[in-house]
Amino acid sequence: MKNTIILLISIATFIACAKQKAEQVSTIDSTLQVSVDSILQNKLSELDAAIGQVIVMEVQTGDIKASVGTDSILQESGLVRTASLLAALETKAVKLSDTIDVADGVLAIGKDTLCDHNWHRGGYGKITVKQGFGLASNIANYKIVKKVFENEQAFSEALAKYGYQVKDTSLVYNPLGYGILTTPLQNLTFFNYIAKSKTAIKEALEYAVSNGLAKPAQSDKVKVAGATGTIQLPNGEYAVEFCGYFPADNPKYGVIVTINKKGLPASGGLMAGDVFRQIIDIMNERQ
Repeated sequence: MKNTIILLISIATFIACAKQKAEQVSTIDSTLQVSVDSILQNKLSELDAAIGQVIVMEVQTGDIKASVGTDSILQESGLVRTASLLAALETKAVKLSDTIDVADGVLAIGKDTLCDHNWHRGGYGKITVKQGFGLASNIANYKIVKKVFENEQAFSEALAKYGYQVKDTSLVYNPLGYGILTTPLQNLTFFNYIAKSKTAIKEALEYAVSNGLAKPAQSDKVKVAGATGTIQLPNGEYAVEFCGYFPADNPKYGVIVTINKKGLPASGGLMAGDVFRQIIDIMNERQ
C-alpha cells in the first residue's frame, strides 16, 4: 500500500496526555467503568486483540465518565476522514447532495492506487458525497478533498483548525488518516465539537449509522450518529474504530472505541461499532 511513515512524537504530547488522564479521574462513573471494561475485554478476547481503548464523554461538559483499556493510544486513525469531509463542507465548495463517481472502486493516482473495500464486487459507481462517507469510500474521500483544496498545504491548514497536525504531506493518503498521529481522546473531543455544532456533517454521521457501514452501531433504544475508521498501521496491524454520539438529535454522550488487531477481516463497524452499541444500550438501561 503506502511506504511506512516514521513519525517522531514530542515530549509535549505525552505531557498533555498525562495531564488529561489526571483530569479524568474525578469525573469517572465507577459502575459504568466496570461495565465498559467488561464489554471491551470480551471483544478483545473475541478478536484475539491485545490493544484497545474506550472513552465515554459527556457532550456538554466534556467530562469523562469512563476510560478503559490501553492508555492514550497514539497512532494513525481512519476517523480523520470525518475531519477531511468537514473541512471540505465548510468551504461551501461541495455539498452532501453532490454526486461523485467512484467507478469500479479502483483509482490509479500516479504510482499510487486507491481501492474501496468493495472493489472486488465492482465498486459503487456514481454516489452522493453523503453516501460516499457512509460507505467509507476511500476514492470518494480523496476526490472530494482534491476538488476543494488546491494543494497539500491548504488541506493541512484546514485540518490544523481541528487540532490535527499533518506530518507526512500527501493529498492521496492524508484524507484517509495516514500521516496524522492522533489519540482516541483527541478524536472523541473532535466528535464532541461536532455534536454541539450545527454543521451539515451531522447528517452524514446519521446516515452512516442508519444506511452505511456503521449500521452495527445502531441501537433500537436511541438514535445514533457516528463514523467508522479502519486503517492499516505501519506495523501491519489494523486499527478498527467507531466514534459517535447519542441521542443524535440532542447529544448527551459521545463514545469512542479503538481496537488494534492482527490480520483481516478488519471492520470498524462490525467490531468497534458493536462495542459502541453494547455500551449505549447499558447506559440507556440505567436512565
